[in-house]
Amino acid sequence: MRKASAEFRWLERAEAYDRHLDKLYEATWLEERRKAAEADARILGAAIGKIAQRLPQLNAQEMTVGDLIRLMDVAMRHRRALFGDPTDTVVVTDQSTSPLAGRLAEFADLPADQRRARLAEMAAAVTRRVQAVEGRDDDDEEAYPAGGQGGAA
Repeated sequence: MRKASAEFRWLERAEAYDRHLDKLYEATWLEERRKAAEADARILGAAIGKIAQRLPQLNAQEMTVGDLIRLMDVAMRHRRALFGDPTDTVVVTDQSTSPLAGRLAEFADLPADQRRARLAEMAAAVTRRVQAVEGRDDDDEEAYPAGGQGGAA
C-alpha cells in the first residue's frame, strides 16, 4: 500500500482535492453572503426611504432626545453593518484567495516534516494559552507558589 501510495502520490492528490473542496465551499458561502447583503441593502434602502418620507411630518417637539438618537443610531448601525465601518481596515486580495486561504496554501505547500513541526508548535502554543487561562502555566507557578500570591510575605 505504501509503495502504491507513494507511486501514485495519493497523499498529495488527496490534499489537493481537499483544498479544491475548501475553495468550492468558500466560494459558495461567499456568494450566499453577497446575495444576503444585496437583499439587506434593498430592505435597508426601503426602510430609510420610508423614514425619510416621514421625517417632514415628525414633530421634533413631540420627540424626546432619546427618540431622535435611537432613530439615527438604528439607521446608522444597520448601514455600517451592511456597508462596513469607514474606520475598519480593509485588506485587498485577489478575488480567488483570502489572507487565510493564502496562509493555508503556504502551509499545504510545506514538506510533510515541516508541517508536522509547525503543527506541534501550534499545539504547544495553544496548550500554553489554555494553561494560562486556567491559571496553570509554568510562569505563574514559579511566580505564585501554591497558597500565596508571590513576592515577599
